[in-house]
Amino acid sequence: MHDHVLIYVIVALNALCQLMLIWRQKLAAGVKWKYCCLAIAMPVVIMVSMRLMIASGTIHGRVAEQSLVEQYLTKGAGILLIAGPWLVTLTVLLAKMRERALLKEHATN
Repeated sequence: MHDHVLIYVIVALNALCQLMLIWRQKLAAGVKWKYCCLAIAMPVVIMVSMRLMIASGTIHGRVAEQSLVEQYLTKGAGILLIAGPWLVTLTVLLAKMRERALLKEHATN
């Protein structure tokens, strides 16, 4: 199997794990779907944009042929492929904690 296919499998499994974590949170159905779509969309948009940049010749497909700026762009995209769904999950958890704090504060007033 080619390396880029394995990378896509790893990214898909990571996103699937994050989707399960998001879906288990007790949120309104619309909010759940919004966060799940965001967790899926982040890696998909990054993968498609990187493939388009390679296909259009904006950046080289091989890291050995890339300039320093292209290497930084590739590293940043690679980090976001994995970290994107994690950031969405973190956002869900922080939003839920904020909501609980606001409800608790409102109940005491």
